[in-house]
Amino acid sequence: MSATLTTNKVKEFVSHIANNELDVWHEVKSIRKSGLEALENLDFPTTKNEYWKYSRTNRISKHAYHFNKLSEIKSDLSEVRIDGLDTYEIVMVNGFFNKELSTLPSNDLLEIKCFKDCSTGELIEYFSKNLDTISNIFSALNTAYFTDGIKIEAKGVVDKPVHLIHYSEGEKVISQPRNIFITKKHAQLSIIKSSINKNTTDFFYNSVNEFFIGENSKMNYYVIQNYEPGMNVISTNTATQEKNSNFSAFNYTLKGDWIRNNTNVFVKGENCESNLFGAYQPTGKEHIDNHTIMDHIMPNCESNEHYKGTVGDKATGVFNGKVFVRQDAQKINAFQSNNNILLSDDATMNSKPELEIYADDVKCSHGSTSGQLDEDAVFYLQSRGLSKESATALLIGAFLGEVVEKIEIPELKEAVLEMYGME
Repeated sequence: MSATLTTNKVKEFVSHIANNELDVWHEVKSIRKSGLEALENLDFPTTKNEYWKYSRTNRISKHAYHFNKLSEIKSDLSEVRIDGLDTYEIVMVNGFFNKELSTLPSNDLLEIKCFKDCSTGELIEYFSKNLDTISNIFSALNTAYFTDGIKIEAKGVVDKPVHLIHYSEGEKVISQPRNIFITKKHAQLSIIKSSINKNTTDFFYNSVNEFFIGENSKMNYYVIQNYEPGMNVISTNTATQEKNSNFSAFNYTLKGDWIRNNTNVFVKGENCESNLFGAYQPTGKEHIDNHTIMDHIMPNCESNEHYKGTVGDKATGVFNGKVFVRQDAQKINAFQSNNNILLSDDATMNSKPELEIYADDVKCSHGSTSGQLDEDAVFYLQSRGLSKESATALLIGAFLGEVVEKIEIPELKEAVLEMYGME
């Protein structure tokens, strides 16, 4: 396809969503401008693009989408609430903030504001820092046409987690939430993100989250992806760490038709710790793609990255993790590992861990394994009275459990273990 034809395809795609259904409030028009300008020069990626080699985006680009700000939802949100866990709750419906369904804090340690209630200066300070809107069309699309946004700022040790619930419903709907999460100096914050979708067909969920972890602060971000059919998901997360900070991102994918998770961490201060943990188990014809970047810019830091997955039936899994160690980033300890089990002859796993090191005083390792379930172990468990199905489930649970056990909130850990059948 020629560049001209591809550009026309982008313009046609954008024309369907650039209408009056989206409330482009006055204060953020200048912020949207960079995304609008980028879309003039971007094409939809193909598998010839290395960054999208294993994930075909034509299933997204071929549809004409619209925004749909629902006034009512067809679900009880309790199905994603964590038993025994008290949280502040933020509800987004098709990408729009719903204040009536949310439970917001009333204290001085945590500020939660809708973008509409933020000044332009408040947003510009954090907006699109380290976000690739130059070459990534989906980040540019969100920047130009984000549906709504929340700014969450922790100014101290927050007493309970913030639970962000995204509800999706409709046919050929596009949802583009945009969120900013901040921990100030010495603050601590945990965020849980859950999703519910009902009656979705060719739904496109394209979210961007930006994290700013201040000096001596700590932030944990937990994502649970458990989608019913009808969802195409691109989730982009960028985090920036200042000195002596701790950032951990946990991603647990149980099911979803087509999911692409991009997680990029930029370590801009000394003595930081960064952790990326994930588990996934696509089945049927599901496609789960995890792309990560861990960028060490300053010295004396440590990062740990461990993703594990089981791939069954005719499903496809992708892991592409890249660790950069810049020239000035001496005395870095960076660990990266991806382990997979293929549960059928038709399952596919594409794994590509990478290291790019420009410093000489570092300890870095990376590796990947993909294989089948140990039949001897299955037979042994069967000889002890378990059915083959129970033996298989027990081994899978033990395999994935290593990264689920990293969860620091006991009630959440118990809930995720139960979701994976490891209770």
